[in-house]
Amino acid sequence: MTPVILVTFAGRQKRMEILTKYIRKAINDGIIDEWHIWDFTRSTQDNEWVTREFGPARYMRPEAPYQLKGSVTVRSSFRTNAKIDHDLHIAVLPNGEADNYYEFVVGGWVNTHSVLRSVKPGELNNFASRNEAAVIWSKSTPGVLSPSLPNQVVLSIDSAGIPTLQVNGVIVGTWPELNLSSGASVMVRGGWGADLELCDVNAPVRRYVGNPNEKLPYWQAYDYYAKRLEIFSSAVFLKCDDDIVYLDIEKLNEFIEFRRANPNYFVVSANVVNNGVCAYLQQLGGALPDELGHFEHPPGGFGGSLWQSAERATQLHDFFLEKNDKHLPLPNKVVEWKERQSINFISWLGKDLLHMGLPKGDDEYALTVDLPTFLDRPTAIYADFTVSHLSFGPQEHGLDVDRLINAYDALSSSRL
Repeated sequence: MTPVILVTFAGRQKRMEILTKYIRKAINDGIIDEWHIWDFTRSTQDNEWVTREFGPARYMRPEAPYQLKGSVTVRSSFRTNAKIDHDLHIAVLPNGEADNYYEFVVGGWVNTHSVLRSVKPGELNNFASRNEAAVIWSKSTPGVLSPSLPNQVVLSIDSAGIPTLQVNGVIVGTWPELNLSSGASVMVRGGWGADLELCDVNAPVRRYVGNPNEKLPYWQAYDYYAKRLEIFSSAVFLKCDDDIVYLDIEKLNEFIEFRRANPNYFVVSANVVNNGVCAYLQQLGGALPDELGHFEHPPGGFGGSLWQSAERATQLHDFFLEKNDKHLPLPNKVVEWKERQSINFISWLGKDLLHMGLPKGDDEYALTVDLPTFLDRPTAIYADFTVSHLSFGPQEHGLDVDRLINAYDALSSSRL
């Protein structure tokens, strides 16, 4: 099987809702197999929306907060397959009890000990508040977590409400002093340098939770895939910004097949509205009239007058929205490119993850300049698949975002 995986770095609800409609349609039509939402949100409101909208978390970095995984009752055990080397944290939130939560740390202290703590609800994600007085139980559990295989975790409750935790078939502990007869919600996380992958989460749309508040967080996604080359080597990856507000879904499969059939290109970009390099090529191809102004070749493929201007972006969006035919011809159906370009909607092949263990830094420069130069493989822009990108940072001041989003939302409703 050669899966098609779309990767989106999520940040802003208002800008992402339109993209969500297009991608769910593409999944329903069988064009895309999996949608991986990387949660790099910065506001509580955006985080709550992404958590609610995109379902279960598959993976979380060590600094990610607790994520809801399931529940446990007298009639139904909590089970999960957790890939983690040490410090598996399991929070139990008893139903109907607001005073205390319980926290299991399995394989803490370099996979040597496990503890059970009592935690106040408001302190669940405040790890600086942990203290020895909160420890209810402690036990030596050397090697309790496997570093190579997913750990089989089972939390059960007997008829008296007493919980028992098993890991890989071994009983870690039973706690008669706890009464969970009313059941509980169960949350999980890693921590202390250990990331956590929940291998039983295989929904087509799933979340990947990054460390919060990193200035350039995107390396976390490339690192995840590069370390799993054997799993993803046959996949075709699509990566798009969260503010793609139009997508020619009728041409998406054609774009994917072109990407699959042309492995000589390191990355292939869609033909993007509001993208400096694409606008330059669109005008060369006769798609953008002179009345819209001159769209120059951005120096080295970066920046330029469109990238800096809310007014120019607005004019370009309005032109595209009013255009009945959403095709924007380029000088050629495929334009090879050897400079930097914006990665608003690009594709790479899973086999090229061999080269994509990227450090923290500018992923765009790495993917479109550094790696193509090192590997002597050009990038390309595919003319027949059009998407529209809402805005760049310098365009934010002065752009009537609400008006444009409403217009693109109406366009999506007419096309889906």
